[in-house]
This record gives sequence, structure tokens and C-alpha cells, in this order.
Amino acid sequence: MTGDIVRSLAGRDKDEFFCVLREEGEYLFLCDGKSRKLDHPKRKKEKHTAAMGKFDHPALEKLRRHEPVTDHELRKAMAAFRAQAKEGMTLWQKTI
Repeated sequence: MTGDIVRSLAGRDKDEFFCVLREEGEYLFLCDGKSRKLDHPKRKKEKHTAAMGKFDHPALEKLRRHEPVTDHELRKAMAAFRAQAKEGMTLWQKTI
């Protein structure tokens, strides 16, 4: 699950997208490179997130291989994911 994109379902960060940095038991450590940086990830229970699936981006591939990644690289990956997700929305989803 490391390197996957999830959406927060609860808390003040509800509906925000994050990248899974690591897993420990029932907890996921999440970051987005902006509000939650790699050196201070958000700890959130897995049941309070929804998996958005795998997204291919060089920064996320580096995370999956446990190679060092910068916050800047992660921000670019998250921006690319958001752009693709926004493009994939149907008309009725955009109006809600």
C-alpha cells in the first residue's frame, strides 16, 4: 500500500488526498508534500480513508521502492493525480 493515493473520510482533512508513506498496524502514515510533509506525516486509521488505487508517477514509484523522495517531488505527483481525477469526473459529480 506504500505509494498509493487515499482520500480522507473523516476529520478536518476530510476529502483531501494523501499519499501513503507507510503502514503500522491499523494506522497509515500520510503525506502530501505541502500541509503534511515527509518528515511529519499524518497518522490516520485505515478505516478513515478510502483507497483511490495505484497511480503511476516517478515519485510514487520511488516511494514503493523505499528510495528517498523530496516534498517537491511528492507535491508534483499529487498535483498530477488531482488533475487526472478532476478530468475523470462526470458532469453531475462536478455540480455536487
